[in-house]
Amino acid sequence: MLDPLDHLSALRVFEAVARLGSVRLAAMELGVTDGAVSKQIRALEAALKTELFIRAHRKLILTETAERLSLSLAAAFESIVRSVERAERSGQRGRLVIAAPATFLVRWFLPRLPRLLKRLKGTEIDVIAWNKDPIATDRSIDIHVVVGGETAIPGMARHVFGPETFGPVASPEILPDGGPPQDILSVQRLTTVWPTAMWSNWSVESGHALPDSPMLRFERLLFAIKAAEAGVGAVLAPGPAVWDAIACQRLVAPLGLYKRDGNWALLWRTDQTSALHMSTLRWFQTEFAAAEAAAFPETPLP
Repeated sequence: MLDPLDHLSALRVFEAVARLGSVRLAAMELGVTDGAVSKQIRALEAALKTELFIRAHRKLILTETAERLSLSLAAAFESIVRSVERAERSGQRGRLVIAAPATFLVRWFLPRLPRLLKRLKGTEIDVIAWNKDPIATDRSIDIHVVVGGETAIPGMARHVFGPETFGPVASPEILPDGGPPQDILSVQRLTTVWPTAMWSNWSVESGHALPDSPMLRFERLLFAIKAAEAGVGAVLAPGPAVWDAIACQRLVAPLGLYKRDGNWALLWRTDQTSALHMSTLRWFQTEFAAAEAAAFPETPLP
């Protein structure tokens, strides 16, 4: 069986060519000649006994095998870079690397980051947008923010800090005054390219039937939420992404937010638990509850 450690240089070259789509650009990034890059690619193909690129006129096309390999290598090299950076800072006092979905970071976490820094008294925090499953062997990330049902990951502990909720929200300007809460389902619905079944899933879970309404799709949920704030339509969004906007009346949720079976939680390696981790968890729990209470002050506590 091929030992990847014997071909690290060639794998690095391949990842650069696959990412940049050009031998010349890869050579410039790596500080080597075009010929050296081509030689490494040929050697790797020979070692793997498979073709990685389809050579077209002035264009390289990844084979299906190469596409899968390039994605895995990109994630692996990214992890290596973060691990090396972490090792370089190992002598520094107090540092956390926190990874979370981009929408959660922008809409909930970053506005509260100054308070977390104050609580942790000088601890430096690196923030990474992360939408992939956590991996216990990736030691470059200290804390993952995740949402959904509990899935056991060997070597990692899950610490819940709040329930998972989601529901339709819209700008109050596009809803008729004094109308029934269901009016929000009749305006243009905003959704994402993927996943495609957000509204139908919510309809089944919440028991609300969906009338015929036009649909507008966005690449990212962040864009759809901003469009909702601008009065374009109604969007289905998770609680943390819209609580602040509801609290200051940029958005309204006439039907409330539906509580799902899942939870928001922090994940970290079981061998990593420290006072710093537990203090961060308590901060998340406190801030999460306060944000929901500010959005729905009349909702009775369980």
